[in-house]
Amino acid sequence: MTIRESLFDIAKSYDKILVFGAGGGGDALGALMVWNRLKDLGAQPLLGSVVWERFVIDPFPGPIPLEVMVNADPLGWSIGLVGPDSFANRYGFQVRPQVARVAKYTGGKTIFLDLSKGAEGLLEALLVAKEELGVDAIIGVDTGGDILAKGCEDNLWSPLADALSLYAMAESSIDSYTVVLSPGADGELSEEEVLQRVSAIARNNGLLEVFGLSRKDYLLGKEAEQEVVSEASKIPLRAFEGEYGVVTIRGGTRRVKISPVQSSAYLLDTHMVYKESPLAKSVAGTRGISQASQVLNKYCIVTELDLEQELSRLKEHGSQRQVTLVEVRRSIMNKLIRRGCRPLECGSRD
Repeated sequence: MTIRESLFDIAKSYDKILVFGAGGGGDALGALMVWNRLKDLGAQPLLGSVVWERFVIDPFPGPIPLEVMVNADPLGWSIGLVGPDSFANRYGFQVRPQVARVAKYTGGKTIFLDLSKGAEGLLEALLVAKEELGVDAIIGVDTGGDILAKGCEDNLWSPLADALSLYAMAESSIDSYTVVLSPGADGELSEEEVLQRVSAIARNNGLLEVFGLSRKDYLLGKEAEQEVVSEASKIPLRAFEGEYGVVTIRGGTRRVKISPVQSSAYLLDTHMVYKESPLAKSVAGTRGISQASQVLNKYCIVTELDLEQELSRLKEHGSQRQVTLVEVRRSIMNKLIRRGCRPLECGSRD
């Protein structure tokens, strides 16, 4: 396994590069901009994403399984090809995943990566991509940077998709890279926390390149944002336009700092990221999303699946009391503590 030291080297060294959104549905937009950069460098990259839509898009808990997709071409148990006309049939409710929406801007099909089968299902998906599509390099794109989380952070809202993606990349035997785009853009780890983690990886020679959006990347992202539903992945576009200051996203539950830094990206050696991730290591062997979530619960970590299941339960029971997401998360955390969960510790500052 040979790790290249820049996007230019990656573009020139591999025949088929899979660029995929690693943190959920909205990361398809961030991945599109990195895909565009590689294309400008002369590569013919493939674009994909793990598929887990926000609750406002898909009102059913958990990631979308491949088997409920319509107008999709399955390549295996947990991977398929989708286009602009692909959609999920969720109990009679139609959902267009973001990975299908961005297909409109690639000129071809995009790759649907199924998170519902857990870590081993996603690992199998990447291996199928290697065998069936000839993929010889992978770049996982995480907008915001919570793929660098250690599980001890107070404001960590959605660690599960990132942990599964990082595990699958690291264990795939395919040359793998991680791009952190727009530090702090999702309002989970702060900009400062993300940059501290990047610096720690850099001290171990795991930082390969720092780059930013080009005008062409921005223009493609700006066009695609009309189709894509994502708050976090639009932050780098807002930063490129010169917006500056602190904004709130996710119904006011998270604060995001916007500056030119949010238009930057950090190319990392995936194995160095994995080495520092107790979360990615812990989900090894899981073959379902609930199983993976329960593993993180043991460390007092509330996952995005927990939140969606609780919101669904409250809706089903017709709760009359208005509760905030912060209250829902706190309630789940209290349940985990009563069950005897053991929190992870960050230790000393990097």
